[in-house]
Amino acid sequence: MKTVADYMAEALRNLGVTHAFGIIGKSICPAALKMVDYGIEFIPGRHESSSGFEASGYALKTGNLGVAFGTSGPGGTNLLTAAAHAKANNLPVLFITGHQSIKELGIPQCQDSSSYLADLAEMFRPATLFSKLVERGDHFGTIFNHAISIALSGKRGPVHLCLPFDVQTERLEECNIIIPEREFLVSFANIDRVISAINNSINPLIIAGKGVNRSEAHVELIQLAEIFNIPIVTSPGGKGAIPWDHPLYHGPIGVGGCKHGEDLLNHSDLYIVLGSRLSDMTICNLGRENHPATLIQFDSDPTFVGKILTSKTIQVTGDLRQNLRLYINNINPDTVTKRETVPVDYTEELPVLPKLSLASVLSTMSDLIPYNNTVFVDDGSHGFNAVKWYKVKKPGSLVFDAYFACMGNAIGMAIGAKVASPAETIFCITGDGCFMMLGTEINTAVCKDIPVIFIVVNNMQLDMALKGMEKTTGRNDGTIFEVPMDVVKFAESLGATGFKCETAEQFASAIREAVALNAVAVIELLTDRDEVPPTAHRTLNL
Repeated sequence: MKTVADYMAEALRNLGVTHAFGIIGKSICPAALKMVDYGIEFIPGRHESSSGFEASGYALKTGNLGVAFGTSGPGGTNLLTAAAHAKANNLPVLFITGHQSIKELGIPQCQDSSSYLADLAEMFRPATLFSKLVERGDHFGTIFNHAISIALSGKRGPVHLCLPFDVQTERLEECNIIIPEREFLVSFANIDRVISAINNSINPLIIAGKGVNRSEAHVELIQLAEIFNIPIVTSPGGKGAIPWDHPLYHGPIGVGGCKHGEDLLNHSDLYIVLGSRLSDMTICNLGRENHPATLIQFDSDPTFVGKILTSKTIQVTGDLRQNLRLYINNINPDTVTKRETVPVDYTEELPVLPKLSLASVLSTMSDLIPYNNTVFVDDGSHGFNAVKWYKVKKPGSLVFDAYFACMGNAIGMAIGAKVASPAETIFCITGDGCFMMLGTEINTAVCKDIPVIFIVVNNMQLDMALKGMEKTTGRNDGTIFEVPMDVVKFAESLGATGFKCETAEQFASAIREAVALNAVAVIELLTDRDEVPPTAHRTLNL
């Protein structure tokens, strides 16, 4: 007979999981050690939230299940932020937490995960698509099957299982675990309405959101746009859905957006929204009086479809790439209303500053790095600078979450992505505020030889909060680091190679050296702290 932990580890291996991320503790030991026994490499983190982000980065790159675990009590609560981040980004991650033995319920326990202290099963419920305490070994197979099928099908996302110690070690004669097939749901109902609406519009606009990158629908996006000659703009999370120099790309919109893109947004009669919730970060500068007459919204999650704008809405649910393929294949080229393609330069003038400008650095970075790259960008001013200025060459190679927007997520995401895709050059652009939260995770990368290049923007303050507060309140309380971080010293203390850059030339040299090094490297950018980030023009007129 095998234990529950045996069955789970075997099932994860059969699902194609090669790595699991977490921090060990008594209550999760049986499950964690069995994963190692079944050939799943354990990447021990420095903080559980970072381990959760690493599992998300792994899931994003593989398209498969990511696995993160933590011990009971605080180990589990530390994973909660990463679980909510995975839910916001539709990333299939299995979060596993420990729990004291069921037979000891009601007895005060160190790191209690029960309803007497920190009920992890209940806490994870709103942060995941499914969360369950497994109270008996003979229930495990059914619950595990249910959790994994939810994570990997439909709109995809995180699930959570809380496993008591004695349940993990319980022996079963059999445990029926079914490996789910990947499902691609499509919507046939509105094909004629969609094509008719596009043909009848005067100034249509495609808004490419994060869903284009998540479903890898980059080819289909361009095909749709080129059939009708429709301009494309990108949401902050959709940045990189199309190469920056494609003639139909008209720039980013929302926070970090460009003026030309915003003008298109406010003068279109039809939006074709591909994988965007249309959050405040995307439509913050859209006047209510400028809502389009018609909205075609493709989204795997119908929660917000048709509920944000006053427009007449045509809904298309299911997998974005498969739906686009279906719709493109059903377009009769003889009936297409072809529009004139007008080349446009949506780029804007770079700021001129006494010290190093982050905007100028990001505008040239893609020319300095290998084409086969992915750049993970953390949340803050640096993130929206990347949205505005970074020139994406390889579709889908920039990953940025402006929705849940948790600081420090990109650090772990980049590590997990490199584990899953070792042939790629993986970068993380983060800020000094983010780095002080979760920067110790570079030691995980060093110890496990995961060569990520971290770029830390050091302006000695919480820049986005500071500039926003100064604009709205005239104050900047709690946003300045009186003792600034020495990023290079910190990085070197954790075993990484550090580079300090105060000029664009130093940055270019550091990038070249870091890429050639093929080891964990940290590049500190000492930028002008007075640089105005592309967040200052944000309004909200829903």
